[in-house]
Amino acid sequence: MTKPECSKQEASNTKSKAEKDSQISTPETAKALFADFVPEESDSEEENEKQDDKKDENLEPASKKSRDSNSKKYIPKYKKEWENKPELKAWLSESIHGNTYFYCKFCKKDYRCGISDIHKHMSSKKHALKAAMPAFKAQKFKFRGLLCPVFTPFTNLKRVTPDVNLKAIPKYANFLKACNIKGILINDITGEGMSLTIHERIDLADAWADACEKTNQFLMAQIGGAPLKDVIEMAKHAAKRDIGAVVILPDLYNKPKNHLDLIKYIKLISEFTKNVPILYHHNPKFTQVEIDITSFLLDITGEVDSFVGVIYSTNDIQQSTAAMAVNREKFTVFMGTDEAILGAAASGFTCIMGTSLNFLPKLVESICVAVREGEIKSAQTSQNLLNRTIDVIAKQGDYIAASKAATDIITSTCGTTTREPLQTLWEGTTKKLQCKLRELGVM
Repeated sequence: MTKPECSKQEASNTKSKAEKDSQISTPETAKALFADFVPEESDSEEENEKQDDKKDENLEPASKKSRDSNSKKYIPKYKKEWENKPELKAWLSESIHGNTYFYCKFCKKDYRCGISDIHKHMSSKKHALKAAMPAFKAQKFKFRGLLCPVFTPFTNLKRVTPDVNLKAIPKYANFLKACNIKGILINDITGEGMSLTIHERIDLADAWADACEKTNQFLMAQIGGAPLKDVIEMAKHAAKRDIGAVVILPDLYNKPKNHLDLIKYIKLISEFTKNVPILYHHNPKFTQVEIDITSFLLDITGEVDSFVGVIYSTNDIQQSTAAMAVNREKFTVFMGTDEAILGAAASGFTCIMGTSLNFLPKLVESICVAVREGEIKSAQTSQNLLNRTIDVIAKQGDYIAASKAATDIITSTCGTTTREPLQTLWEGTTKKLQCKLRELGVM
């Protein structure tokens, strides 16, 4: 072979080898593609934490993928009796992710299960540090009675977004106090909370907190139905103002697919509410979120220490009663439907919420008192009158706008103005409603 031919052959071999090496080093997966860009953990603190948590190396967080389903390795399952062991009782709980995980109340995480894994986690430095922190003391939810979801007063200026009228709140609070209403719920569906800015909702919370301090009424603030960042800000504010309780609606755009998704959402928010009790408002007609409340209450047990109950705004007495029976000591269930007040009182509900408490609070109270005293016929008469009034109001247009108009007609407390997209009741319709209410004898 001549010298030029040898050079040509060597070049060809070199090229062939380069192509082969290139093929071998080409990443086959996205993970391999970015392998070279993974930062090294050079920070000493991170390295120390990594070494310290070596005892947790077999305790995979619940968010990670499970082992190969084809693996024949035995996977231990959670046993409820483990919670009775003295060394585990304070922090161990079952997980929402299934019986192959356990939940640590101190670390606020789910781990793979097994009694040996539990003891390994307990002996880790991370767990010890969490255990040494001041213990969370959940405030026991003591409120019992009638809860009024108040309207938001607006100025009467004819504009698309009228301003919130904070000056009307003291009079509003005094009227409800005079009618024996012990609890106030602000920024909920009735209060057009989702049409308010975060600053307006916080200003309302401050104004109502000042008013309720003078009237000695229990204040609850609905903080959901908004972007998560805003929800967290309102949660922090509620904790700072020491508001009696917060109520959460689900995210109205990224709706939870099931009750476990909802628990994760509430659990996230609870990190910012501190010791403020949390309730969930179950109103599927408004939120389009259908979940089994009984399963929800069973699975949230041990996951969120500050969670104390549910406002149940449906007509299903059977399901709401079943939810009330889950854990009477830990969870409070409100009946939140006006038409079901008699049934709720007769079924043993001690907490009732209804929009009608804004305009006919004494009538609602008379239903509860009559049931308590065994005067069922009197209770039925009052409930029938309430239902007829609600029916008349509902026929005038949007129920919230019409109820707000009825409240102002009867009590002169909140004005008739609503904020778009709700339509304020037309003046002629308001006069017609006034005549109908007079005919019913409720004013």
